[in-house]
Amino acid sequence: MLGLVRPLRQLAGLFTAHDSPRQVAAGVAIGMVLGLVPKGNLIAVLLGMTLMVFRVNRTAGLLSAALFSWIGLGMDGFTDRLGGIVLAAPSMQGAYAWLYDLPLGPWIGFNNTVVLGSLLTGLYLSYPCYLLTHLVYARLQPPALRWIARYRLGRWLMGADWSQRLGLTGVLGVK
Repeated sequence: MLGLVRPLRQLAGLFTAHDSPRQVAAGVAIGMVLGLVPKGNLIAVLLGMTLMVFRVNRTAGLLSAALFSWIGLGMDGFTDRLGGIVLAAPSMQGAYAWLYDLPLGPWIGFNNTVVLGSLLTGLYLSYPCYLLTHLVYARLQPPALRWIARYRLGRWLMGADWSQRLGLTGVLGVK
């Protein structure tokens, strides 16, 4: 039971945090690219570091990374073909050879067709994902915040009941 409280609290915190819709949308977009790229290479590590370092909503990013990891499994055939086309481009062979000769070159993952195709697909879809998430979150956040503040479960998840018992007020605008 207690293992379920933290994810619910983080999900409620996604709507009650003082993050702007831009921060949530950026977290979802970075998480989408991270989720689409196969793990175990330097690209995935750098995307994970990007999600943790920049001022974006990490909960939204991690949730979208988990969701798009499952979607990415179904896209492997497409991303394999796309990566194969890009890797076979004669004009890029010198750049690929230079990347592979770097000290961490084999770990980057550019020699893997699925990794390269997934990265290109994720980068191509990141801006539409950002725009769509920004529009949806900006519309859903105010009613979700009111709903969470109205019900006792929502206030309990956000700690408002504890703050009232301790004499603290103003959490979530509840007095």
